[in-house]
Amino acid sequence: MQFKLMGTFEVQKDGRILTPTAAKPRQVLAMLAVNASTMVSADQLIDELWPNGPPASARTTVQTYVYQLRKLLSCRFSSSRGKEVLVTCPAGYLLAVSREDVDIFRFQRLVDDGRAALRRSDPSRASDLLRDALALWRGHMLVDVTRGPRLEGHSAYLEEQRMEALALRIEADLETRRHREIVGELRMLVTTHRLHEWLYVRLMQALHRSGRRSEALDVYQQLRRLLEDELGLQPSVDARQLQHQILAS
Repeated sequence: MQFKLMGTFEVQKDGRILTPTAAKPRQVLAMLAVNASTMVSADQLIDELWPNGPPASARTTVQTYVYQLRKLLSCRFSSSRGKEVLVTCPAGYLLAVSREDVDIFRFQRLVDDGRAALRRSDPSRASDLLRDALALWRGHMLVDVTRGPRLEGHSAYLEEQRMEALALRIEADLETRRHREIVGELRMLVTTHRLHEWLYVRLMQALHRSGRRSEALDVYQQLRRLLEDELGLQPSVDARQLQHQILAS
């Protein structure tokens, strides 16, 4: 069974779609999936489903949603597998699947492996691993699921990890002399992440290494004006040092 959360929420088994359509059961299953192989307490589910205060019947309603999910899974399997996948614990519930079957955990493993490859000076391998990790993203996390505070927190955390993976992959590409290949991507990124100074610095590096010195200096001026107008700040020491290096080259 495969759980895809980095985009639309999809649960599949042998090509069959198992994703619940009702909003609250989808939210419960998403909560269990982002905590796969770890118990989620009934209180955590209640906090997620009713952030503005639960109804008196909240605990019974959660039990009903879990029952519906088990019934859905058992129907798809034509067996009682639903009880084996959704396990009731003394204080909550557990999704008993391998974390490798959930895309967010495969993503995190690939990022860790890519980071380790960079540390052992293997940027080519790091780039491949990080590209595989980023390819798992199909849009914003759980874009079609109602998100309470806990799922919203998971989403924000994963989006930060996505940016970190992208930064590591760009570092790996620069180390493997792919600077010409990533100029276009970096131009797009500085447009969509206007105040992310690190991206401007990497674009300057990629342009400079591609022999496009004047364009690299133009990017620095763009960054300087943006920071000054938007935040009243000057570029960082790293950005200024890179500008000086380009001017002196």
